[in-house]
Amino acid sequence: MLALIAAVSRADDNPPPAGPAAEPSALVLPTVALRGDGAGIELYDALHASPLLAHLSKEAPGSPIQLLVYHTVRPAHVDAKNVFSGLAAVATLGLSPVVMSGEHSMHYELYVNGQQVLRREYTANLSRKEYLNSKAADATHGLGPDGEVWAKSTVDLFLKDLAHDPAVRAMNEEYQLYFGNAVSGAAPPAVPTQH
Repeated sequence: MLALIAAVSRADDNPPPAGPAAEPSALVLPTVALRGDGAGIELYDALHASPLLAHLSKEAPGSPIQLLVYHTVRPAHVDAKNVFSGLAAVATLGLSPVVMSGEHSMHYELYVNGQQVLRREYTANLSRKEYLNSKAADATHGLGPDGEVWAKSTVDLFLKDLAHDPAVRAMNEEYQLYFGNAVSGAAPPAVPTQH
């Protein structure tokens, strides 16, 4: 009986290392504050729907863990097609659309106390058209309709990378060490009272 208790005690002292065999779906991160540009904030619902980021919040003042999500675009090189598109738009006083193409990137960066833990970038070449005389604000944040679909598809890629990243797992294990089951919503262990 004592050998069994000693074996259980040693097993608890040395938990198995997290690795590829560990179940990524079991990972639930603590409260993470979401920061980003318009395109990044638009992805909140898709990110928050994942059990991994169930505690994602747009309003988490003082949270040491921050997820920064933003969009960048590197315009395509200037060629005859792009010049003609711009000239046609100007010549028709905005009635003809300008075709804009370039390399769009969605960036996901996870920080803990200001230190970067994870950085992922997903890139696609996209084109979209815009009318110069349009007074409406761009609801797609520069992505265009096809770009919005692509940006939402990067969420699944990021969640998969996040769940399998050893630095994120180590960060989560350290958080659990210091703060326990506060993340999972489980009640803390009962403290015996003395009478």
